[in-house]
Amino acid sequence: MIDILIPVLGRPHNAGPLVQNIRDTTTVEHRIVFLCTRGDHPQYEACREAMRQSPPKSVSVVDTDRPAGRGDYAQKINQGFRMSHGEWLFMGADDLRFEPRWDTAALKAAGTRHSVVGTNDMANAQVKRGQFGTHCLIRRRYVTEHGGTADGPPGTVLHEGYDHNFVDRELCHVAQARGQFVFARHSHVRHYHPLWRTAPQDQTYHKALRHFRDDQKLFLSRAHLWGHVGLSAPERKLAA
Repeated sequence: MIDILIPVLGRPHNAGPLVQNIRDTTTVEHRIVFLCTRGDHPQYEACREAMRQSPPKSVSVVDTDRPAGRGDYAQKINQGFRMSHGEWLFMGADDLRFEPRWDTAALKAAGTRHSVVGTNDMANAQVKRGQFGTHCLIRRRYVTEHGGTADGPPGTVLHEGYDHNFVDRELCHVAQARGQFVFARHSHVRHYHPLWRTAPQDQTYHKALRHFRDDQKLFLSRAHLWGHVGLSAPERKLAA
């Protein structure tokens, strides 16, 4: 079972098409979990409608208690982890397009050895080189026993100190340092984003990028916790 966790904010039009896309391309048993912000009524109702149009129990909608402030994405992923039970979880978003066999390709890459699988987002140059994954398939036992962050307690997937950016890189580089990361080149989960000129700018993207430099500084200040594994040469100099 894969729990596909989808934090959402301010994009109600994406909910229905995303559910249909996942249903069309995913062959492994799975459940979609939308994680909404309390008070974001159009988004919540769109996710509820997508749930009503889907097979029973294949889609859940969670109305979180916190406002969409700092660390919103990480907080929602961590809450989704605590509320779900599948052997695997997928760290998703509503600006993704899953392609056929994404799930079987990722599970094949994981095998019995690896617990954090970077999917191919077909956009980020570092991701396409296999250096990390923006959206990962994660073995639940890995998070339960070790945690996904450098210093967080077991049961925590992502570090909530970042405003938004670099949570994926810390997850992947920590897993690399532990010998638990693998890149699944043939697991295609396309990421549509203004940075790649594949999605229009909106308030949610603006919010996500507003503190990019601060997030980068925090990431580099924490890199010593995993031995600087995964950092480029320029990043190593900045982190020194």
